[in-house]
Amino acid sequence: MKGMKRKIGLALAITTGFIIGAFRGEIARQKFIAKVKDRHEQHNKVQQEEIILDEFEFSAFHTS
Repeated sequence: MKGMKRKIGLALAITTGFIIGAFRGEIARQKFIAKVKDRHEQHNKVQQEEIILDEFEFSAFHTS
């Protein structure tokens, strides 16, 4: 499902970029594509961060 959402989002961004480029010009299209790309990279960066727990937090979450 994630792959399908990613493909739909990419297709939507490309289509929107094409429409913006047709009506507002190439510079506006490039700015839009750069903005979408930066948002996507920032979202991926946040998802990849790992949270490392110390001993107390680890024991609080994993009590037997």
